[in-house]
Amino acid sequence: MYCIECGAQIPDNSKFCSHCGKPQNESKPSVKEKVAGKIIENEIVRQAVQEHENNLDYQFLRKSMGYYLAWGVLHLGILLIGSDGIFKGNNMGARKFWPFGSYYNLGISEYDITEFLVYTIFPLAILIIWSMVRTQNHEK
Repeated sequence: MYCIECGAQIPDNSKFCSHCGKPQNESKPSVKEKVAGKIIENEIVRQAVQEHENNLDYQFLRKSMGYYLAWGVLHLGILLIGSDGIFKGNNMGARKFWPFGSYYNLGISEYDITEFLVYTIFPLAILIIWSMVRTQNHEK
């Protein structure tokens, strides 16, 4: 028999190596130890997931982010398809936003990057603030 640590030859059925002192029985964990380890591991994972879910309201965020993405795609479509030009010089400047432009010219052709940013970033900011408020209310 050879030592599992240092490889020295030792008498058969030795419990310890006479050269390095390493125990020679590589004991495998029992079924009970494996089950207990798995239960502890699952409990730790469950607690971590629960802590994370408490910090964020996942159902609310999932639902609202879906609506927000649809809103963003709608405005991206308006910007790319319906406007005269995204960065058109006469569209950008101090004026009223679409659809609140002049009474006679409510055309979508005046929609440009300024409106796109306002109509997509502002709702995102509201969504984030609303989510933070909901999270704070759940913690109380």
